Amino acid sequence: MQSTPSIKQYNIALIGCGNMGAAHLDNIYTKDNVAIHCVCDTDYERAQAFARKYHAKAYETDYKKVIAMPEVDIVIIATYPSSHLDIVKECIKHGKHILCEKPIAQDLKTGQEIVKLIQDHPECKVLVGYILRHNKTYQHVARMIQEGAIGKPIVMRMSQNHHTMDWGKYLNLINETSPIVDCGVHYLDVMRWFTGAEITDISGIGLKTEADVPRGKYNYGLITVRLSDGSIAYYEAGWGNTIASDNLKEFIGPKGRIRITYQMSRQFNQEEGDLIEYYTYPEGKYETININCKRKPTDDQLQELIDMIEQDKESSPTLEDVMKSFEWVLKADEKIKSKL
Repeated sequence: MQSTPSIKQYNIALIGCGNMGAAHLDNIYTKDNVAIHCVCDTDYERAQAFARKYHAKAYETDYKKVIAMPEVDIVIIATYPSSHLDIVKECIKHGKHILCEKPIAQDLKTGQEIVKLIQDHPECKVLVGYILRHNKTYQHVARMIQEGAIGKPIVMRMSQNHHTMDWGKYLNLINETSPIVDCGVHYLDVMRWFTGAEITDISGIGLKTEADVPRGKYNYGLITVRLSDGSIAYYEAGWGNTIASDNLKEFIGPKGRIRITYQMSRQFNQEEGDLIEYYTYPEGKYETININCKRKPTDDQLQELIDMIEQDKESSPTLEDVMKSFEWVLKADEKIKSKL
């Protein structure tokens, strides 16, 4: 009788018990190869609540104590960008593998410092959380475009606007980063990934529609992008009490058009998952493709890090990909702020 091979279990520590921290643990805490060892937040009661919900063995308010725990294999960093450098330094000091939320840092210099730290310590595997790289819907559309389904060059129309029902949370985030930078790193990465081209030019405009947005910052922005293959794109992002929620993701080429509709936004057949609408020209035919995909597949993302650890493979996206999208989105952010 053949014995079942044992599954290596990784002890996880989460630092940052906010919305994104919950998104990570929701999808991983029941996995056979994962054990939630410790959760950490500066808010003691929040850390305690997370520990109860996700069956963590311990909870803490001091991230240094958590990282120093010998049992911990992987640290998930789900805190504001300004804290990432110090936490990454501590993780590397203790030889921990890292899944770090985006943006990688609050500015380019700090981001470059983090990348150098990672490169100098290849024994610590680090994955930056570009969740769309692990999203089955986006992977499918990437393949379609790369295989010529809509031809080239293409127009990419993307927006992510939030009608905020908890404005205070977003105002705190604006003090850390702008709407354009926060998720713009995802969509500039999508532009490069889908086309295989490099960004060559970027511009942007923005303003504040809320009176309590601090001077020199904004809560609505729009950036335009040109790529080396002739493709162009825009990305629109806003957070506010009067902004309507919007999640357009559309890709247009000379041979057709692809639009992504998330499961939660489908009017019909939500049980089928995400919807990819594919229009072909000159045939004038429509095809619908259903993709069973989590909105934030943090389990697949964590598995990517585990594969990096076990197979000594490069990350997806690579650190170069991460820094290219980060550098370009910061250029757009600077252009917007220079005109406020």
